[in-house]
Amino acid sequence: MMQRRGSLTEISFAEKVLLVVFIMLVSYLVSILLLGSLFSTGPQSMYGMMEHMMNFNQQAVILNLAAIFLAFGVGLSVSLLLRTPPSPPPPVREVDELRIIRRVLSEDEKLIIDEIRRAGKITQDSLRFRLDWSKAKVSRILTNLDKMNLIQRERIGKTYNVFLTEKRK
Repeated sequence: MMQRRGSLTEISFAEKVLLVVFIMLVSYLVSILLLGSLFSTGPQSMYGMMEHMMNFNQQAVILNLAAIFLAFGVGLSVSLLLRTPPSPPPPVREVDELRIIRRVLSEDEKLIIDEIRRAGKITQDSLRFRLDWSKAKVSRILTNLDKMNLIQRERIGKTYNVFLTEKRK
């Protein structure tokens, strides 16, 4: 089933080529008919007609060449009209800084970052229980991540709320 399109620039490349070839063929035939009727003088007698059919006719060659050039001109014009404008380059995708930074992080640091990212905001004690690590290990890794400005910690009573920095989310 054919879908309706908004303009001719939305058709596929193959359809554009077929359309240009068809238009060139039609323009060739029309120009042969028009130029032939304008510039050719038909044979005046039966002998002239036979001579016209049997011999090399220079006027017919010139007529065909003119029709071919006209058809190519029309085809070129149509193909320029159908040409799609160059698409703008894709927008520069903001690079996920955290993904780049993760390449230099240790496995433990990556695990903590993943847990924080999943939770959004989590307490330091919850991290310790989720990862089944010691209090000292979690504290040391979070301190390193805080120094790298990857996370932020808010003091809440005896523990901290931990979350990714705003530009890393």
